[in-house]
Amino acid sequence: MTLVLLIEGSFYAYNAYLNPHTKQVRRRLRVTSQGPSLKNSLQPVQIVRHRATSSLPWLERLIARVSPLLSVERVLIQANSHMPLAVFVLLMVVCAAFGGLAALLKGFGVWTMMGCAAGSGVMPYVGMRWKRQKRFKEFQRQLPDALDLIARSLRAGHAFSVGMKMVGDEFPDPIGPEMERAVEEISFGIEIPEALKKLSDRIESVDLKFFVTALIIQRETGGNLAEVIESISRLIRLRFELFGRIKALSAEGKLSAYVLFALPLLLLFGLSWLNPDYMDPLFTNPTGQTMLIAALVWMGVGAIVMKRMVNIKV
Repeated sequence: MTLVLLIEGSFYAYNAYLNPHTKQVRRRLRVTSQGPSLKNSLQPVQIVRHRATSSLPWLERLIARVSPLLSVERVLIQANSHMPLAVFVLLMVVCAAFGGLAALLKGFGVWTMMGCAAGSGVMPYVGMRWKRQKRFKEFQRQLPDALDLIARSLRAGHAFSVGMKMVGDEFPDPIGPEMERAVEEISFGIEIPEALKKLSDRIESVDLKFFVTALIIQRETGGNLAEVIESISRLIRLRFELFGRIKALSAEGKLSAYVLFALPLLLLFGLSWLNPDYMDPLFTNPTGQTMLIAALVWMGVGAIVMKRMVNIKV
């Protein structure tokens, strides 16, 4: 009990007197209370919001130097994940360690262990990309209705930013919060085309890029913005119709690809569970491990080829 009290007292003492953030807050309050002459000596305050990658400054500087991690952070932002980049990288490392340890305990070879570690480590990233893609599709589904609402607000005599504000208030995630964020940027002084360009950077959508490009051209050349927005909304709905037809025509090929890809894996796990002695050489023997890795590689190549065959771009 005494040890617990000592640890808690040390923690509170550190937060009260030694924490750098607390010192900075106290210094600002002290300078503010001493009069306007010292206020002018302060450095200008940054009002631009930055995404925190870590609560530790040294770790944040280290992450900023690794350029591939910036693309990972972009995926986190586009997936609307509030997880800091450092925590996400740590999660990938932990998953890789668990995958490698499981392969080591099973007695697999070095290459198999490295493959299991790499596969386990990349799973959080794959899941985040899946979440991002799902969010993009939901945004595209909501976009025509949102454009119709903006067009109706323009015909009623409201400003364009008011129409965006109405979309932000009435629509759920993802288009509602994203439009609301764009409206906040406009209210802070950013031009409407620039705010929409930032929106198209956060949401990768061809339809949204059509809308942003048309809006920029209309602001330079003039014209009826409500009719332009309604035309874009009608075009997006026609594209959705065509996507539905293509999805129906390619459904058989996709189902065949799923069956051909899942069947070997189901047989592998089923035989390993029913007759482990029969399948052990495939995991423990070097020749069997080479065959297993080659089979997984060729299955991956086949999955990519099948995906390209049924993925028709419009």
